[in-house]
Amino acid sequence: MDKTKQIWYRYTNDKKQLIIDCYELLSKLYIQIGQNPEPEIIVALNKIFVEDLASFYGSMEMDEISYALNKGIRETEPPVFINVPTWSKFLRDHKNKEIKRRANNQIEEYTIYRKRIKSMTKLVEGREVKKIGK
Repeated sequence: MDKTKQIWYRYTNDKKQLIIDCYELLSKLYIQIGQNPEPEIIVALNKIFVEDLASFYGSMEMDEISYALNKGIRETEPPVFINVPTWSKFLRDHKNKEIKRRANNQIEEYTIYRKRIKSMTKLVEGREVKKIGK
């Protein structure tokens, strides 16, 4: 695992970009649940979100955070809200599942997801893109 991608490293060395990435993630989550909050609300939540990630989920990578939150939204019955208890539950559940899988020598779910993305990228990279129409 590349330590430079972990939250604690990014928080220490590139906090500005981490804040931007977290803001974009929260915005995408709101779109997924069909809400359109004021930018001030996202900014206020983002400050708390960044601190929570650095404090409690520092060893995770941003892609893994995104994966856990997206999965949590899809597996939770509506209504879903973006707030501290919600993201804490989604991230804690993901982290606990991964710990149990490691303890049982099983492959982590996120690792499987990453391998699928990598293999799909290799398939698509070499393909020729044809424009339809004009």
